[in-house]
Amino acid sequence: MSYYVWHWAFDRSSHNQFTLPYEAQSPITKKNKYYSSEDDIWNEIEQIEKSNNKYSIGQQLFYLVPIFANPNYIIDNEHLQLLNEYHYITEYNIPLAHNLDEANAYKLSMFNIIKNEMSLALNHKANKKDGNSKS
Repeated sequence: MSYYVWHWAFDRSSHNQFTLPYEAQSPITKKNKYYSSEDDIWNEIEQIEKSNNKYSIGQQLFYLVPIFANPNYIIDNEHLQLLNEYHYITEYNIPLAHNLDEANAYKLSMFNIIKNEMSLALNHKANKKDGNSKS
């Protein structure tokens, strides 16, 4: 979800540069690696998550995924649906539930990710537009 928020905020189009199976440079090891399945891509993403970086996971993936993978392998329709639902709830003040006890815990978690990554992504985009990107 973190990656999709950045992908959406920067209106990035997916590419078809990498079609399984393929060989590409790992952004972690900097060595060529053979990717034969989506599991290999997700394993690489896990390594990125473990690399103690000062940037959010969404920002890291936004810049690193296009280096080694086709974004279509990690983005699915659920991401768009969650982002749309988040906007409907926040923009139109539509309640997620009658009370906190009735709220879907998964959606609360996803909406928290969306809120945090959206703030970081839009801030980064504004700074980049002004020519003073420090993040």
